[in-house]
Amino acid sequence: MADNTTSTNQLAGDGHRNPPPTHRHLITYSRKRKHFRFQVNPSTELNPISDSSVLGLVLLAHTFTYDLRNLPESLLLEILSRLPLQSIFRFKCVCKQWRSLISQPSFCRFYFTANAASSSIPFRILYRYIYVSKFKDILDRFRPDTYNSSKFSVLFLSSFEEQQQSDQFKILAVSNGLILCCLLGPLIYYICDPVTRQWITLPRGRDKYPNRHPIFFGEGLVSRVNEDNVLTSYTVVRVELLNSLSTYLNLEMFSSETGKWVFYRLPCTNPIALLKRGGGPISYNGILHWFVYNHGMVAFDPHKDPKSCRLIQFPVDRDVESEYKHDGLYRLCGECQGRLRFFEVAPEPFSFYVFSMWDLKDYEKGEWVSEFKVTRSDLSSSDPELGTWLTTAAFLPLSFHPFNLDIVYLRCVELACIVSYNIRDKRLDVACETIGVVEDLSWRVVVPFVIPRWPTPVPIPPGLKKAVKPKLAHRHRSYKIYQRF
Repeated sequence: MADNTTSTNQLAGDGHRNPPPTHRHLITYSRKRKHFRFQVNPSTELNPISDSSVLGLVLLAHTFTYDLRNLPESLLLEILSRLPLQSIFRFKCVCKQWRSLISQPSFCRFYFTANAASSSIPFRILYRYIYVSKFKDILDRFRPDTYNSSKFSVLFLSSFEEQQQSDQFKILAVSNGLILCCLLGPLIYYICDPVTRQWITLPRGRDKYPNRHPIFFGEGLVSRVNEDNVLTSYTVVRVELLNSLSTYLNLEMFSSETGKWVFYRLPCTNPIALLKRGGGPISYNGILHWFVYNHGMVAFDPHKDPKSCRLIQFPVDRDVESEYKHDGLYRLCGECQGRLRFFEVAPEPFSFYVFSMWDLKDYEKGEWVSEFKVTRSDLSSSDPELGTWLTTAAFLPLSFHPFNLDIVYLRCVELACIVSYNIRDKRLDVACETIGVVEDLSWRVVVPFVIPRWPTPVPIPPGLKKAVKPKLAHRHRSYKIYQRF
């Protein structure tokens, strides 16, 4: 029986009709013998600097064989932890030893530690509304070959033709790599992991009887991970829409640990009215915050007992008049690197300050501290076209950078593109060109999503079926599941 080996030469095709290029060295792996074979082309002139590691091998022999079983596990752990996630799961198919090592929870913890300082984790801003016929079709929209970006992009998921369809889905919230979606119309909630392509359907809550149920909206998602960074549970919270001021916050909470919806009626210190327009609640330290009229935000901690809510005022020195006039369209409030921030953009070009930002220094007291106020004359740009618009362009805030405290993303209305604002340099640069119509692009219709460092199975609530995983072609190995994003 022929030995089962592969090489880079074989990938080049037939040697007679398509001769392979000259290689400095060649590596082949034998599954039958469980060893690597390293071969150096003796006719290739080696660079003494870049090929110094190869030069010593040439002095010994042109070819050598190494048995994988002799590779120390500690050294193998160091090597694998420095590889891209996609490569790691490919190597689970090399041998049983590698598969066992990578599958251990301790390897996940070690991988996180080794890559803790990495700033190259890709993320995207997802457009909330999707028009597809089936929920599993949503997962296909996250494939990298459709919207390829290693660091940042705005992901428009629906074309104009698709918007004519009747089925409409909405991305509600994200947390630790999980995405909460819903089907509008007959309200059905889904939890999915776009990396593993697993998803489950949540049971119906109090809205199972359409003729006599309250209207819930403002859904939020909070998840928990253990010390190995493995997802252990998640909680979905939604609030009831009331037509007038109320001294109570009515909400429903679903926990993956119980598999049930629970209703709570929580008293508030002042009458509140939730904003009907806008995105989902802000998640900060596992606490959900909904925007309310006149007061700022109402906060609810799903993991704190007894259940309660509290009000947090927005900065008192913000542009209140503009906030009322434009219904909060030019403000951005969210979490960034453990900080709760409030970013404000002047809607008119003749305003003295164009950008302003506050940090919530004392969460318990609700104290905001002003970080900066910038005029248009302070702005600069390395992009010639954007530079000509700095004094007159209208900007709409979209999202904070999840890992860089100095970066805020905005939409430039006149140029129909996404720009990044560097807080330290006061510089605006074009971050990416958008795909599709951008007239309604604001923080209300987008949600930032960080591609998780490590895929994890979706926790299955008690009483529910197993998570659905789309079927793959038979030629795909198990690691292919993690290459879809």
